[in-house]
Amino acid sequence: MNKLRVKDYMTREVVTIDRDATLHDAIEKILEHNIHGLMVVDSVGRPAGIVTTDDILALIENGEPEGDTVVSEFMEAAVISIDPDYDLQRAVSIMTRNKIHRLPVIRDRKLLGIITSSDIMRAFKEVKIRR
Repeated sequence: MNKLRVKDYMTREVVTIDRDATLHDAIEKILEHNIHGLMVVDSVGRPAGIVTTDDILALIENGEPEGDTVVSEFMEAAVISIDPDYDLQRAVSIMTRNKIHRLPVIRDRKLLGIITSSDIMRAFKEVKIRR
């Protein structure tokens, strides 16, 4: 896995949501795209945070949240990311160490894609089949 690069297996079409969107908007996008997390972007499209289904479930667990709660109020602003030229082994290490399943792929504050645990498993399967 050391020779396999993040940029070769990342998902380039990242589903994003504006930091000023609502909880209702976030839930709608997550369900529409059948995903477990959204990259939050600022007004010029730069990464500002991440919202996961776990974040939304935590809101629900703490009481019935308002549908118009703004994403920036419950997003995780401290996003752990990875460079597209790093190898997949580094991505795996970062994910397991931080107990996360997705890493935004960022260079020069620009969102280039996202690499998920599913992307890495597909890469692993593909490499094993080729051998």
